[in-house]
Amino acid sequence: MVRIHPGIILTLLISSFLLSTVPDRLSPGDTIIFVAPSGPLDKTRMSLAKERLEERGYFIIQAEDLFRKHGYLGGTDERRAEEFMAAWTHPQVKAIFPGTGGYGITRILDMLDYDIIKSNPKILVGFSDITGLHLAINKMTGLTTFHTPSPMYGLGSEDNLSPISDNYFWLAIEKENANGYIIELESYGLKDSVMTLHGGTGKGELIGGNLSLIAALMGTPYEIETDGKILFMEDVGEAPYRIDRYLSQLKLAGKFENLEGVILGKFTRRSDEPPDDIESFKMMDVLQQYFTNLGVPVLANYPFGHYKYNVTLPIGVLAEIDADNKLIRILESPTRNSE
Repeated sequence: MVRIHPGIILTLLISSFLLSTVPDRLSPGDTIIFVAPSGPLDKTRMSLAKERLEERGYFIIQAEDLFRKHGYLGGTDERRAEEFMAAWTHPQVKAIFPGTGGYGITRILDMLDYDIIKSNPKILVGFSDITGLHLAINKMTGLTTFHTPSPMYGLGSEDNLSPISDNYFWLAIEKENANGYIIELESYGLKDSVMTLHGGTGKGELIGGNLSLIAALMGTPYEIETDGKILFMEDVGEAPYRIDRYLSQLKLAGKFENLEGVILGKFTRRSDEPPDDIESFKMMDVLQQYFTNLGVPVLANYPFGHYKYNVTLPIGVLAEIDADNKLIRILESPTRNSE
């Protein structure tokens, strides 16, 4: 009988783990696919995003019916799920770029084949409603995905990605980061706007996204797991009392009990919403009520989410929050070298 050295077995196990959880990094010449798993896409914005990615050296493909529309959705549930799964099995595709969020992700989560996704690790980007995909894929496969600007609201915007958004987007998915990297805000003039609600440092995997999507998945197979992790959250178009309701739900479910840290992004209001009652709680009042006394490091007003300064946060990757210095350290590479 042939004996295999235990060290070789350990190496094989580690290699298998990495292959199944960390996608290959992107390099110019690789293929990116545009998909519409949520809301309908704007052809002008998507065309501009495609042009900018091609100028960077990428090859962009998309389905002929990418700009389909079904009510407020980017196609029927069946078509959106089919398109999304086809992206994971396409042999040339290295990265999947949903055009936008919107609404509809929760309608297709139980139509996806997570075994196929786990067996074909690729880069997945996006934010807002795409949070549903990030959380489901994290829960069901452990694959690292990326909370980032989307093609329509970033690369397809008239002004393109802001400097900080651009830097950390490409740093996360394109660069070799064997020893990780630091997300710093001072050189972009954004450090002073970030608030420390509780000081200290903490280490854990990053998990989170859009708060309303996190709440929507409670009680489902894709419910967020927060124990020992750094939780990040943001939202848009929600009044303070609605944010309060979401946070109360998460607190009652025990999701704040064993955290290593919290990063609160922008909780922006839409321009057509009526102003808050001057005698009522403001948004920061609500956030402070939930997070000031957790006993873990907490940053607020951090630049990510529905905001032109939208820093990429790799989900499932070990990170450190330094609330006193307003720094986030990514402690391991969120991608790996291509084979």
